[in-house]
Amino acid sequence: MLGFLSARQAGLDDPLRLRRAESTRRVLSLEINKDKYVERIHESGVNTLDIEPIENRYMLSGGSDGVIVLYDLQNLSRNSCYTCKAVCTVGRSHPDVHKFSVETVQWYPHDTGMFTSSSFDKTLKIWDTNTLQVSKMLCQNVSQLNEVLAF
Repeated sequence: MLGFLSARQAGLDDPLRLRRAESTRRVLSLEINKDKYVERIHESGVNTLDIEPIENRYMLSGGSDGVIVLYDLQNLSRNSCYTCKAVCTVGRSHPDVHKFSVETVQWYPHDTGMFTSSSFDKTLKIWDTNTLQVSKMLCQNVSQLNEVLAF
């Protein structure tokens, strides 16, 4: 790694080369945790995950089945091996479920009471976490971008 940094500092290497090397190093260092599991709710693939940044306690997942799941990551049992349970689900029977695959879920950075989701159904939904209801739904087109930014 120091060789990459020295070459970059001397202007001998392209910044992209250092970036690729670091990305590769990080990917190769990933391991699956053998002690923590997540309750399986999605019937198909999971496309997106986001852990809330305030307490790092809750995780959102969005799947190719259109379902969104909220998990509690806290280990209340204090056992070394435990399963993170689903707290609530926006399932197929929920009136506000996405019609197609969920591509992005993201917590509001300052409050766990709100998150967003986007989907191949061309909608962006802003959710109230406490009621699990959509506060605002926008079609993903350029004309409504200013409305999203103003929200």
